[in-house]
Amino acid sequence: MSYQVDHRSLAEEMELYFFDEQIGGGLSVWLPNGMIIREELEKFIKEKEFREGYQRVSSPPLGRSSLYEKSGHLKFYKNDMYPPLSMEHQDFYLRPMNCPHHHLVFGVRPRSYRELPFRIAEYGQVFRQEPSGSLHGLRRVRGLCQNDGHIYVEPSKSKEEIKRVLDLHLESYRDLGVSGFQFRLSKHDPASSEFEGQKELWILCENILRECLVEKNLEFYEEAGEAAFYGPKIDIQMRFYSNDKPKVESMSSIQLDFLSAERFSLKYKNAEGQLKAPYIIHRAPLGSHERFVAMLLEYFDGLLPYFLCPVQLQIYPLSELALEKSLQFKNDLIKKGIRVHVDEKLGSSLSKRMVLGNKVRPFSMLVLGERELKEMSAQLMLRHEEVALPLSSEALINRFREYKQDC
Repeated sequence: MSYQVDHRSLAEEMELYFFDEQIGGGLSVWLPNGMIIREELEKFIKEKEFREGYQRVSSPPLGRSSLYEKSGHLKFYKNDMYPPLSMEHQDFYLRPMNCPHHHLVFGVRPRSYRELPFRIAEYGQVFRQEPSGSLHGLRRVRGLCQNDGHIYVEPSKSKEEIKRVLDLHLESYRDLGVSGFQFRLSKHDPASSEFEGQKELWILCENILRECLVEKNLEFYEEAGEAAFYGPKIDIQMRFYSNDKPKVESMSSIQLDFLSAERFSLKYKNAEGQLKAPYIIHRAPLGSHERFVAMLLEYFDGLLPYFLCPVQLQIYPLSELALEKSLQFKNDLIKKGIRVHVDEKLGSSLSKRMVLGNKVRPFSMLVLGERELKEMSAQLMLRHEEVALPLSSEALINRFREYKQDC
């Protein structure tokens, strides 16, 4: 890991995203290379969520004011929300969080305890009115797409489910090759009016989260006043590059919500036929695309894992004949899902071409000249080694298949 380079400079070199005042500060536009990273991360976590029993939903990024009054966001979070949009004498708000919409999904019909835990997930777009002075590349934005999910569970089984969610977080970070994160138990502040609900329930839910961390043998610290307004949470914190030194910030969270079910009159019928309110677990293993990509760029100094690399193979042909061969390789490899770029600037020096090509941080490089074409072999240059290969599409495809299996 590096943390020596701000993700903003890395992203500019790699052509991942941009901001434009014609659109507005903090509202990112993702370029093709950045979209590759986003979409690969989505595929990565969606596969894991599918195996964990999540069902995918999709909901609009705005709602009527009555929805956010019911959820409590207009009471506790209004200063962070965009001003309302008025239409036909009604106010609509861009959503700051996905949870109110997901609560309506659960409440769309009567539920039985046999359906619980009811797990739903969505990469949902949300908007927050961050002050202009706090905007910082992808780390702090006004429009973000969250790896959101909500689990509706019987209160007595919430601890078991939270431990399962913790496992999903840990597995995801491990498979991405990320370490060095820390856990914070974020509790309510009894002296603050922001935290509604019975004190006994706050303490009960904080104890549940604490027991989960202890039983999973995870080191953590506790901090009062950092809970969500609807329940305590576990924050997973990672480092970012800030003002010439790393800074720890929350990347994702696991929240135990004991209030929202009552606000939305959400019920399930238990085994005895009684109507009961579920607890709701809010979770986002990869947080938002924006902040998570910023963290990954700084963590790996732009040298992303194979499956996230916008360019997995960069080819530098040295002649017209080599260019023709390179384009053939590109066509063959793309059909197998391998991302290949051929540098066609034959008039420039190889060193200059490689300096420019390395800005995108390709996973591997191949130089094709007369010798390679004559001997029908080449050196595949990886980040930490070189591998001799026969000069054929089949040999390259087989080699990259190995890298894909390691992901």
